[in-house]
Amino acid sequence: MSAIDEFLPRYQFRERHARTIDSDPRALHAALRAVDLAESPFIGPLFALRNLPSRWLRRDTVAVPESLRAGQLGELFERGFVVLRESPGEALVLGTIGEFWRSGGGIRKFAPAEFACAPAPGCARLAWSFEFNVRSGATTVITETRILCDDARALARMRWYWALIRPASGLIRREILRLLARRVALAANHA
Repeated sequence: MSAIDEFLPRYQFRERHARTIDSDPRALHAALRAVDLAESPFIGPLFALRNLPSRWLRRDTVAVPESLRAGQLGELFERGFVVLRESPGEALVLGTIGEFWRSGGGIRKFAPAEFACAPAPGCARLAWSFEFNVRSGATTVITETRILCDDARALARMRWYWALIRPASGLIRREILRLLARRVALAANHA
């Protein structure tokens, strides 16, 4: 059973990526929060593209651009995501609830205990996990995203939105894993 199963065992949408990195899982876990998203040539433009409709409509934008300016992936987690579980060197599971297909994302505030048991009609719940599996001295970091829509209306809207954003979502997650591997390799070279 993976850590994300505890929070979103059922889902309609899923994406999973993995990368094996020659490092200790606790070191990888700590490095994950310090990953600098601004080092990616793709992530910033993709988040900016996500915010274009909000800017055109002069509505609030998703908080991600501020996180990019700050640079730390850990700050992204604190802007719209709630830490559902964190076990250093084992897993980090984040959650958010919103109307992701809307301009600005329609993110709702909630307490971690409410995520798995309190449906939000008209919304979708998104769980995003990072798990650290050790084998033969290397650690495989697995990132998985699951989405569960809380009613038929939300599911219909999420279907078209997911078809549109899934390639970018996958690229962002693969880039995060690449940046994590790069950060760990640079730290090992300077040690």
